[in-house]
Amino acid sequence: MDEDEVDEAVALIEAMTRDDLTGPEFIDRYTEALHAVIEAKQEDRQQPQAPEPTARPGQLVDLMATLQQSVDKARAARGATDVPEAPAKPAKKAPSRRAS
Repeated sequence: MDEDEVDEAVALIEAMTRDDLTGPEFIDRYTEALHAVIEAKQEDRQQPQAPEPTARPGQLVDLMATLQQSVDKARAARGATDVPEAPAKPAKKAPSRRAS
């Protein structure tokens, strides 16, 4: 690296640096929950329950179907009616037989 590249990198880092780490997006919810569990154990109380997730983790999404819906919606929005047919899937090859 030459000196100009180093100076540019330092300038980029300084431009992206934040001094104010306050506000709701910077709340450490994990540490707060951990402190609540520790306090409950120390005081021999029932531990707090984790909130139910709003989204189902591990939900599978058919990306090709979602993409096709998006393409269809875009074509309909611009009035395109000439929808090309999807290419046929190639036939699967039969497993090769080895001579014994």
